[in-house]
Amino acid sequence: MLQKIVFQDNIYQLARSIDILYEGLQLELSGDYFFNKTVDDILFFDDSIQKLYGQAVQNPHMSGYITILQSIHNCQKRYLLLLDSILQGRSCMKEAFKPLLAKLQNLRNTHTALSSEIVQNIRSSDKSMDSRDIVSRNELSELLHF
Repeated sequence: MLQKIVFQDNIYQLARSIDILYEGLQLELSGDYFFNKTVDDILFFDDSIQKLYGQAVQNPHMSGYITILQSIHNCQKRYLLLLDSILQGRSCMKEAFKPLLAKLQNLRNTHTALSSEIVQNIRSSDKSMDSRDIVSRNELSELLHF
């Protein structure tokens, strides 16, 4: 239970931070003040999403595993929206991002592939969860005969 709370809290904070950066890039912010911080945040989000996913898949039997994967996937979708807005020049610092567009495109490609992996993992885990939750006749018989 504690791991679920820790995962969910970390994912929540990460998603909110992505949302705040996305919204901030819609404003007319000065690159002199915010560009380096924005780039650091983008790299932090990349690293954090990958770490959270890596830790989650190492513990497929933890409580709420599928929910955690779904939360990571939703967080990652927000991250991809952020990257897309920058790559499409829809940010206040579009000129400052020009030298980094190739790196940002690589991050986008990495996370698009990771997104597919997460979805596949959710689907396969969901199917395997169904088979684990079925009680056999022998188990039912034992349970009913106290």
